Amino acid sequence: MDIEFGTDGWRTTVEEFTTPRIHAVGQAVADYLHEVGAGDGEGRPAVAVGYDPREGSRPAAEELCRVLCANGFDAHIPERDTPTPVVAWTVTDRNLAGALQVTASHNPPTYNGIKFIPEDGAPALPVVTDQLAENLREPEPLDESEWGVVEEYDFVEAYLEHALAFVDTDCSGVTVAHDAMHGSGRGVTDDLLERAGADVVRLRDGHDPEFGGTPPEPTGDRLADLERRVRDGDPTLGIANDGDADRIGVVTPERGYVDPNWLFAALYDYVLETEAGDAVRTVSTTFLIDRVAAANGQAVHETPVGFKWVAQAMAVHDAVIGGEESGG
Repeated sequence: MDIEFGTDGWRTTVEEFTTPRIHAVGQAVADYLHEVGAGDGEGRPAVAVGYDPREGSRPAAEELCRVLCANGFDAHIPERDTPTPVVAWTVTDRNLAGALQVTASHNPPTYNGIKFIPEDGAPALPVVTDQLAENLREPEPLDESEWGVVEEYDFVEAYLEHALAFVDTDCSGVTVAHDAMHGSGRGVTDDLLERAGADVVRLRDGHDPEFGGTPPEPTGDRLADLERRVRDGDPTLGIANDGDADRIGVVTPERGYVDPNWLFAALYDYVLETEAGDAVRTVSTTFLIDRVAAANGQAVHETPVGFKWVAQAMAVHDAVIGGEESGG
């Protein structure tokens, strides 16, 4: 079956994103979870199935739920399209067996795809996706008496409460412009900022499966309106998210669009004001991170391109921050 797992899951054109292929991925995940022993304990294992705002994403997520349930898993699906980081956090918060996220991230609406997130909440490594590729096949349902159930939840509220408690900051007196780019960050990033005390100016915050006709990628050339608002208006800061809100773009009055390499360095320097620890960066990310680390007696660990490698290295080295040049 013509399905390949790349640096972060399977992505393809909507013409190739067919129901039989979606079913095959769902069956591959179900087989993998059984192989690693998910559900060997008490109770039926559960899997989160999230999705971005693309037109076919919710229907694809529902198809995945059906396959998982027919293989003996409960499926937890959010009430609305949800950021990939929220889905990943939900896996660890609810002790789920894993998650599937239907998204093509920052790619245009003519694409879609599926990400698999294992039980640790980090992106799946090749040892996992290679097994998924070997498992691809038509669904083979269990006896109906063994089927799981689909339950719809609000994924966002618990995540917002966690984030506010984790960061514990006060943004009172700060005005932030948030450009959701019509992606899953709308009603999440902006609400989080508002709950932290910020005044929020919302841009492109409506649900639009076409993303307003432009790929939902928060690069400088696609954030002209956000940059204008910040340079000429009241906002102290501008923040944008990509389609599934696992990337960030930042705009300031002084610099305009901030290169993600500079943003990574600034964030690391800020973290080191209160906490010691190493950083992880991909091979394509600036050596400025190394200079910040060296100035503070810390180390940097380099990985191949792909956030799965960053996440793995962060766990191995107990790093305080990890990132890549794309804004992840």
